[in-house]
Amino acid sequence: MDREAAIKDMVKVSPFAERTLKYWLAAYRTCGIDGLENKSTRPKSHPRETPIRIKENVIDLRKKTKLSALKLHWKLEREYIHIHPRTIGKILKREGLTRKYRSRKEGFRWES
Repeated sequence: MDREAAIKDMVKVSPFAERTLKYWLAAYRTCGIDGLENKSTRPKSHPRETPIRIKENVIDLRKKTKLSALKLHWKLEREYIHIHPRTIGKILKREGLTRKYRSRKEGFRWES
């Protein structure tokens, strides 16, 4: 009961919620000061990631032929490699194999 009262008193003077303070206290009790460090939320694995063999195939085809993602998709479908055109586009963009187009600047308009 005293611990619960101590946490309630800490909540009144601290800018953090009671739930957060209880979470930190539990982490401190189990792991010590190391339990209070920020933990990574990055996933440990990517089970649906495109296989490296297919990525390399897409990159090689792009370098040889300079085809767009949709045309690469058609070409890969003929080789029985099923991959979505959007995925091909993402792979090419990540590898820096996309073209940069100039955006058209809006001209100055005279108002009367």
